[in-house]
Amino acid sequence: MKDRITVCICTFHRNQMLERLLRSLKLQETTGLFDFSVVVVDNDASGPARDTVMRLKAELGLEIDYGVEPEQIIPAARNHALRLARGNYIGIIDDDEFPSQTWLVTLYRAIQTFEVDGALGPVFPFFDRKPPGWLLKGRFCARPVHRTGTTLDWSQTRTGNVLLKREVFDKRQLRFDLKWKTSGSDRAFFKQAIQLGCRFIAVKEAPVYENVPPERWKKTYYLKRALVQGFNAHRNSAGELRGISRLLMPLKSAAALVAYAIALPFAACMGTHILVRCMEGGGHHFSRLLAMLGIELIKKRDF
Repeated sequence: MKDRITVCICTFHRNQMLERLLRSLKLQETTGLFDFSVVVVDNDASGPARDTVMRLKAELGLEIDYGVEPEQIIPAARNHALRLARGNYIGIIDDDEFPSQTWLVTLYRAIQTFEVDGALGPVFPFFDRKPPGWLLKGRFCARPVHRTGTTLDWSQTRTGNVLLKREVFDKRQLRFDLKWKTSGSDRAFFKQAIQLGCRFIAVKEAPVYENVPPERWKKTYYLKRALVQGFNAHRNSAGELRGISRLLMPLKSAAALVAYAIALPFAACMGTHILVRCMEGGGHHFSRLLAMLGIELIKKRDF
């Protein structure tokens, strides 16, 4: 039988971006190698994306299954999407992204060529209009791009652009952990999967593009992001540290926090992009220190 890919999308009040994504999926090339369908899970009990999804389903002729997940945390929405998915391959893309026309077929071929469990492509920022200079100069929206075939460590993974064999979930009984309420459930998932023997690679030629709206052009956005990532970074790494490394971890974060605090007034004189980088670094280590005490500053992702 021909392979089938289910592209899973979790959405939350981004109907315009979701429409752009669904229209781009309609243009996906398969070269006859597989069939594909789409699952959209609305992470709001009121179902604000329902009308958009139903309209585009009729207009585009896409096979779309729609569901509503009332628990407003991303791992719950991702698990709901998995329950609706019918393919033996699972694609995952964010609702604020849109792919190149050969996205799926490139990831699919890479999985076959390298005989791996999944493939992840790069995510590039996309601006509808020119953003502030400091945002571009500081490369705050840029992510690392790895050579095709590179075996990825869990710390290099995310679910914004990925194709996985369904057996990664079913054979190993893996799902996204509901304890990760703000972010980090994707890396925690990949970490567990890799520990169980799965192998994931990078595919440079399968990019998606992430919309960066004006709401993410604010300095406070990157400070909040750093606070969330600092807390989750501690949760993900704490279990791996032993002995002296475990004892040194709070000292390293404390020293880094002091260094960033001292550097802050100098950074302000060097440009906004340097200032925001300094704020990010300080926020990250401050959040890590609080995480060691069990304190989570941001408990709900609303930015």
